[in-house]
Amino acid sequence: MLVATAEPALIDRYGRHVALDAAPTALLWLDTAAAVALGDGSVCWIGDGADPEAVPVHAGAILAACRDPDGAAIVTGGDDGRVCRVSPAGEVAELGAFARKWVEHLVASPASGLLVAGVGKEAICWTTAASAPSHRYAVGSTIGGLALDAKGKRLAIAHYNGATLLYGTNPDSGRVALAWTGSHLACTLQPEGRFLLTALQETGLHGWRLADLRDMRMGGFSAKTRSFSWDRKGKWLATSGDAAAILWPFDGKDGPMGKPPLLRAERTGALVTQLAFHPKDDVLAVGYADGVVALARLADEHTLLLDTEGASITVLAWNDAGTRLGWGGEDGRIGLLAMDAHA
Repeated sequence: MLVATAEPALIDRYGRHVALDAAPTALLWLDTAAAVALGDGSVCWIGDGADPEAVPVHAGAILAACRDPDGAAIVTGGDDGRVCRVSPAGEVAELGAFARKWVEHLVASPASGLLVAGVGKEAICWTTAASAPSHRYAVGSTIGGLALDAKGKRLAIAHYNGATLLYGTNPDSGRVALAWTGSHLACTLQPEGRFLLTALQETGLHGWRLADLRDMRMGGFSAKTRSFSWDRKGKWLATSGDAAAILWPFDGKDGPMGKPPLLRAERTGALVTQLAFHPKDDVLAVGYADGVVALARLADEHTLLLDTEGASITVLAWNDAGTRLGWGGEDGRIGLLAMDAHA
């Protein structure tokens, strides 16, 4: 059980807080520079020790963001129907505009160079370095979530009454329809592409073992699951929606079927809202609805408090090297921690 202590939070010694004027909707890293997408339509770049630099991008809230496949910029989608590429230098390039539509989902892969936006009932794709959409896929209802596998080729689309699986790099590829009654509002693919999981409108997850399309149900949550994180080996999936981080085992051919989940960083009176596995170690960062942020080890029950106050955590992310961790609450308070300073 995770409890507050009299010791100062780690961020007070090895990091800093930055107060922004709007709620963060995404936090992404380019090396040691954090890009924070905001509800006022701007992107705020924060480097080591530097003051935040805001770049106006959208006429309205940024609803989704991801790193550009080239790793040199980020891509944002807004409720103004635009998809934009934003560089650290503040250069904004429009990649697409979709009248009277919201761009609510974005995924990209450095492995394949593919960028995909969820716009209404369409998954719109840009191939490597394209400045305009190259192809698109329509589904029968509004897209609830997008996911790519580790190779960046297999694309999953969550929607009402199930999900659709296809090859996003090949506009002529066939589709696999995965049916399950209800609204599917987020999804994730196991990195090797062996399992697809969706978060339901009600609490719980639904999944498919893709080798034989066998269904599986993962329940027991106190609230809706909206944050997923895979460990670096694809053996554990961490999920939000309860008082603890719930880790499901995927190291065998049956995944979590018939196996209990692992619970880490449990707290009383606060739900887990965001999760992020360290890219190189068996450590999980956990954010809660009361603004607390902690690190949990998989090997034991040891937990380290990083931040102990603030509003509900809405974004949480490591940089690729695992030397920086950033998080943000719905009040616009951003935390940035230098893990190499702690080491």
